[in-house]
Amino acid sequence: MAVRAWIVELVVGLRPWQRAALVVSLCALALPLWFAVGNTDRYRQGQTAVTEGFVDCEWDGPCRGAWRLADGSLGRGRIDGLDFTAEEELVEDIPLFGGRDWAVADRGTLLRHAVAQYTVAPVGAALVVRIARRRSAYNQETTALMRRYRTTTP
Repeated sequence: MAVRAWIVELVVGLRPWQRAALVVSLCALALPLWFAVGNTDRYRQGQTAVTEGFVDCEWDGPCRGAWRLADGSLGRGRIDGLDFTAEEELVEDIPLFGGRDWAVADRGTLLRHAVAQYTVAPVGAALVVRIARRRSAYNQETTALMRRYRTTTP
Protein backbone atom coordinates (compact mmCIF):
# COMPACT_ATOMS: atom_id res chain seq x y z
CA MET A 1 0.00 0.00 0.00
CA ALA A 2 2.84 2.39 0.83
CA VAL A 3 4.47 1.79 -2.55
CA ARG A 4 1.24 2.61 -4.34
CA ALA A 5 0.83 5.85 -2.37
CA TRP A 6 4.43 6.79 -3.20
CA ILE A 7 3.85 6.22 -6.91
CA VAL A 8 0.59 8.17 -6.86
CA GLU A 9 2.28 11.07 -5.06
CA LEU A 10 5.09 11.01 -7.61
CA VAL A 11 2.78 11.01 -10.63
CA VAL A 12 0.33 13.57 -9.27
CA GLY A 13 3.13 16.04 -8.60
CA LEU A 14 4.39 15.93 -12.19
CA ARG A 15 3.09 18.05 -15.01
CA PRO A 16 1.55 16.18 -17.97
CA TRP A 17 4.64 16.55 -20.18
CA GLN A 18 6.83 15.37 -17.28
CA ARG A 19 4.63 12.30 -16.85
CA ALA A 20 5.04 11.53 -20.53
CA ALA A 21 8.81 11.99 -20.27
CA LEU A 22 8.87 9.64 -17.26
CA VAL A 23 6.95 6.92 -19.09
CA VAL A 24 9.07 7.27 -22.25
CA SER A 25 12.30 7.18 -20.24
CA LEU A 26 11.30 4.08 -18.29
CA CYS A 27 10.14 2.34 -21.47
CA ALA A 28 13.41 3.22 -23.19
CA LEU A 29 15.26 1.45 -20.39
CA ALA A 30 13.65 -1.80 -21.54
CA LEU A 31 15.90 -1.66 -24.62
CA PRO A 32 19.12 -2.52 -22.75
CA LEU A 33 17.25 -5.41 -21.13
CA TRP A 34 16.20 -6.65 -24.57
CA PHE A 35 19.81 -6.67 -25.75
CA ALA A 36 21.01 -8.23 -22.49
CA VAL A 37 18.56 -11.11 -22.85
CA GLY A 38 19.75 -11.60 -26.45
CA ASN A 39 23.40 -11.66 -25.40
CA THR A 40 22.64 -14.06 -22.55
CA ASP A 41 20.80 -16.36 -24.94
CA ARG A 42 23.68 -16.23 -27.41
CA TYR A 43 26.13 -16.97 -24.60
CA ARG A 44 24.13 -20.04 -23.56
CA GLN A 45 23.13 -21.34 -27.00
CA GLY A 46 26.25 -20.60 -29.06
CA GLN A 47 28.90 -23.11 -30.11
CA THR A 48 32.57 -23.06 -30.80
CA ALA A 49 33.30 -22.52 -34.48
CA VAL A 50 36.13 -22.15 -36.98
CA THR A 51 36.10 -19.87 -40.01
CA GLU A 52 35.61 -21.43 -43.43
CA GLY A 53 37.64 -19.75 -46.15
CA PHE A 54 38.63 -16.12 -45.90
CA VAL A 55 37.14 -13.38 -43.78
CA ASP A 56 36.25 -10.06 -45.40
CA CYS A 57 36.68 -7.05 -43.12
CA GLU A 58 35.54 -3.52 -43.88
CA TRP A 59 37.86 -0.66 -43.12
CA ASP A 60 37.19 0.22 -39.47
CA GLY A 61 34.03 -1.87 -39.49
CA PRO A 62 32.67 -5.34 -38.93
CA CYS A 63 33.96 -8.46 -40.60
CA ARG A 64 31.84 -10.89 -42.61
CA GLY A 65 32.50 -14.50 -43.38
CA ALA A 66 31.45 -18.11 -43.02
CA TRP A 67 32.19 -20.56 -40.23
CA ARG A 68 31.65 -24.20 -39.35
CA LEU A 69 29.98 -24.81 -35.99
CA ALA A 70 30.85 -27.64 -33.60
CA ASP A 71 27.77 -29.60 -34.66
CA GLY A 72 28.95 -29.52 -38.30
CA SER A 73 26.47 -26.94 -39.60
CA LEU A 74 27.62 -23.90 -41.52
CA GLY A 75 27.06 -20.34 -40.32
CA ARG A 76 27.44 -17.12 -42.27
CA GLY A 77 27.20 -13.41 -41.49
CA ARG A 78 28.77 -10.74 -39.35
CA ILE A 79 31.72 -11.55 -37.11
CA ASP A 80 32.21 -9.15 -34.21
CA GLY A 81 35.48 -8.65 -32.42
CA LEU A 82 37.97 -9.30 -35.22
CA ASP A 83 40.45 -6.50 -35.80
CA PHE A 84 42.22 -7.25 -39.04
CA THR A 85 44.25 -5.29 -41.50
CA ALA A 86 43.97 -6.14 -45.19
CA GLU A 87 46.82 -8.64 -45.26
CA GLU A 88 45.53 -10.54 -42.23
CA GLU A 89 42.20 -11.29 -43.90
CA LEU A 90 43.83 -14.24 -45.64
CA VAL A 91 44.19 -16.15 -42.37
CA GLU A 92 42.04 -19.29 -42.30
CA ASP A 93 40.68 -21.44 -39.44
CA ILE A 94 40.16 -18.59 -36.98
CA PRO A 95 38.53 -19.84 -33.76
CA LEU A 96 35.15 -18.21 -33.09
CA PHE A 97 32.05 -18.61 -30.96
CA GLY A 98 28.75 -18.32 -32.76
CA GLY A 99 25.43 -19.45 -34.10
CA ARG A 100 23.98 -19.82 -37.59
CA ASP A 101 23.86 -16.07 -38.37
CA TRP A 102 26.22 -14.43 -35.84
CA ALA A 103 29.70 -14.96 -34.48
CA VAL A 104 32.11 -13.30 -32.07
CA ALA A 105 35.83 -13.66 -31.70
CA ASP A 106 35.57 -14.04 -27.91
CA ARG A 107 32.66 -15.60 -26.02
CA GLY A 108 33.44 -13.42 -23.00
CA THR A 109 32.37 -10.28 -24.86
CA LEU A 110 28.78 -11.53 -24.88
CA LEU A 111 28.86 -11.95 -21.12
CA ARG A 112 30.52 -8.58 -20.51
CA HIS A 113 27.97 -6.82 -22.71
CA ALA A 114 25.08 -8.61 -20.98
CA VAL A 115 26.35 -7.67 -17.51
CA ALA A 116 26.77 -4.05 -18.57
CA GLN A 117 23.28 -3.98 -20.08
CA TYR A 118 21.70 -5.64 -17.04
CA THR A 119 23.42 -2.98 -14.91
CA VAL A 120 22.40 0.01 -17.05
CA ALA A 121 18.67 -0.68 -16.82
CA PRO A 122 18.21 -0.55 -13.02
CA VAL A 123 20.74 2.25 -12.56
CA GLY A 124 19.02 4.25 -15.29
CA ALA A 125 15.60 3.55 -13.80
CA ALA A 126 16.78 4.69 -10.37
CA LEU A 127 18.18 7.88 -11.87
CA VAL A 128 14.99 8.61 -13.83
CA VAL A 129 12.79 8.01 -10.78
CA ARG A 130 15.05 10.17 -8.59
CA ILE A 131 14.84 13.05 -11.06
CA ALA A 132 11.06 12.59 -11.31
CA ARG A 133 10.71 12.62 -7.50
CA ARG A 134 12.70 15.84 -7.24
CA ARG A 135 10.63 17.49 -9.99
CA SER A 136 7.42 16.28 -8.39
CA ALA A 137 8.41 17.65 -4.97
CA TYR A 138 9.46 20.96 -6.53
CA ASN A 139 6.18 21.24 -8.46
CA GLN A 140 4.14 20.47 -5.33
CA GLU A 141 6.05 23.04 -3.25
CA THR A 142 5.66 25.66 -5.96
CA THR A 143 1.93 24.98 -6.23
CA ALA A 144 1.50 25.18 -2.45
CA LEU A 145 3.38 28.50 -2.30
CA MET A 146 1.33 29.93 -5.16
CA ARG A 147 -1.91 28.96 -3.41
CA ARG A 148 -0.73 30.43 -0.11
CA TYR A 149 0.25 33.77 -1.62
CA ARG A 150 -2.88 34.02 -3.75
CA THR A 151 -5.14 33.61 -0.75
CA THR A 152 -3.34 36.29 1.34
CA THR A 153 -3.47 39.06 -1.28
CA PRO A 154 -6.40 41.48 -1.03
